Amino acid sequence: MALFWQIVTLLSVWLLYGLAASFFVKNVNRRDYLLLICSGLIGGLLGGRIGNILDVPDNIWWLREVIKFGITILSMHTLHNVFKWRKYQK
Repeated sequence: MALFWQIVTLLSVWLLYGLAASFFVKNVNRRDYLLLICSGLIGGLLGGRIGNILDVPDNIWWLREVIKFGITILSMHTLHNVFKWRKYQK
């Protein structure tokens, strides 16, 4: 049961990152949960990895969150364009 709640927590954090990033990307539907979760996942994983590589000190912990948020916005913009491009290809 503990594993279930850990998964729910991770999904909700990724969803919140994606929802916050959707305010910065033009023409993104806030009801497209797959896009929100995928971009939040990519932003959280890549942004966290970049923060670890940069070895951000503990006194500026918010810099890791800014990096994660920036990567989330970038991945949402890219995924939105890919989904839109694939829609027009059909």
